[in-house]
Amino acid sequence: MSERQISIADMQCWIFRMAQTKWKMSPKECAELFKKYDILGFIDECYELLHVSSYACALEDVEEILKANGVNVCKS
Repeated sequence: MSERQISIADMQCWIFRMAQTKWKMSPKECAELFKKYDILGFIDECYELLHVSSYACALEDVEEILKANGVNVCKS
């Protein structure tokens, strides 16, 4: 793996774990959601833009993608 690929994988793992915690989902539920909406692909494709901000901001971007697809994971 290249250094860039390792950095992308690291971000994908962190965003996944943060989402799982924030959304109070099991790993399986969260993985299904990430797979259905290709969230890992989004992180990979947009890594150059995402890595200059915090992981929290990247998670907000993920939530916006899901919201645009009719998925509400943000329980207020």
